[in-house]
Amino acid sequence: MRTRRTLLACLALSATLGLGACGFSPMYANNGTAATLSDFTIVTGEERVDFLLQQALQDSMGARDGDGTYELRAETRQSSIPLGIGADAVVRRYTIELTVNYEVFRTGAVDPVMSGSARGSASYDLSNSPYAALVSEQDAEERAARMAADRITAQLLRAINSMEGA
Repeated sequence: MRTRRTLLACLALSATLGLGACGFSPMYANNGTAATLSDFTIVTGEERVDFLLQQALQDSMGARDGDGTYELRAETRQSSIPLGIGADAVVRRYTIELTVNYEVFRTGAVDPVMSGSARGSASYDLSNSPYAALVSEQDAEERAARMAADRITAQLLRAINSMEGA
């Protein structure tokens, strides 16, 4: 049994060394590609969902300082889509669809370096209680904003990786 554990540990170690030798580096390591996203300033609109998106982007990109060489400007469009109709012919389930169009600018530049879009969606049930219905809708907005922020972050990381690899 002990020999088996030792063998597995040796295999894991050799696999790790092999990945390091081929130039592999983790995307989210402290000095990895994701660390370059902390140089971004994030600009969004004035609505609640814009604030949620800005917070989610700052969290996923590590861009809390907001004093970077790049500026990400995002525009959001939100819609609520009815999904399920109950036995009483009342809609009881909704989906929040959040579409984010963004552009990345070098600070002070007029032309964007990159542009793209991302979507996030989250469903919620409509409760009979007005407070519970409001809370579940707000929670769905927050989840949709986080999903869109994660997708934007992934798109930015892919773009950075492709620029470094070229």
